[in-house]
Amino acid sequence: MGWAAENLSSHERQRIAEGLFKVERIYGDAKLHGYCPLHNDKGSASFVYHFAADWYKCQSCKAGGDLVNLWCEVNGHDRQDLKAFKDEFGEGAPSRSRRPAAKKTAATPKTEPRPDVFIDESVLAALPPLSPEKISELQRMRGWKSEVIARMDLREFVAQGKYKKIALPIRDDQGRLCNIRLYQPGAEKMKMISWYDQACTVCGGAWKKVNKAKVCSGCGALPIDYGRTRLYPPPLQWKPGLLWLVEGESDLLCALSHGLNATTQTAGAGTWTDDFSQQMAGRDVVVAYDADGTGYKGALAAAESITLHAKSVRVFVWPELMGASVA
Repeated sequence: MGWAAENLSSHERQRIAEGLFKVERIYGDAKLHGYCPLHNDKGSASFVYHFAADWYKCQSCKAGGDLVNLWCEVNGHDRQDLKAFKDEFGEGAPSRSRRPAAKKTAATPKTEPRPDVFIDESVLAALPPLSPEKISELQRMRGWKSEVIARMDLREFVAQGKYKKIALPIRDDQGRLCNIRLYQPGAEKMKMISWYDQACTVCGGAWKKVNKAKVCSGCGALPIDYGRTRLYPPPLQWKPGLLWLVEGESDLLCALSHGLNATTQTAGAGTWTDDFSQQMAGRDVVVAYDADGTGYKGALAAAESITLHAKSVRVFVWPELMGASVA
């Protein structure tokens, strides 16, 4: 884990990165997509910085690293010049509280928190319930019990007229429908995605792809972003006592089906935020992420944050035979 990931908040990392390259779009509370500053990209928008997990990658020039590497290269330092970065953003640095300038240009205004967005209840109501056959399959293959499937209001969504997905409503503590996660068990790509409006909410036009992103073909508007990371289920639905934090909605439904008091975040192992940790203040927490390198690193990062607020935190380490490699 790099210095920025250990010493700066996710929000601070986001603000710093936004001053280093032209951002085209923010995905959830995790990633910035835009134009690579390292090879003067002007058209492909193939650069991503994952501010929740602190890594960047350009699909065009194949450059990669963490925020320290990116800042150093953009500002003309050796990419390993941690001292220069710490002088700028470390404890007591004069610019710690301001957004940095990209390549010595004037600093841009501070990013304001994005307003919350919600899905109309009629959208969910239009989705049919899962068939008895599908429920039996999920009980057998995933360990999801029918009463949990009913309680979490799982439904069916048909994508492009042929791909059947399981629709998982995501609500906040006020009961508002924030997202509908779409799960296709066994899929090699896009197994779990967030809700997207079927047409432009501004003019009703169809979507087209521009630089791998959806844009309205009629008015040019961008889709509403429902993909920001959230706790599922939200804190008011947690029971007293030991709380299990698992990786992903599928594991969450299995945990609930087996009687565990559990929650997850809805955007992957690397999207944990300190706001989530604050919701666990005074609790005993067990972090049980997937038995792979990504899961192990994500579990440690989440546990490190939760430790600042919880009564106790333990990380569940899977047996080696299950592939718990950190490589």
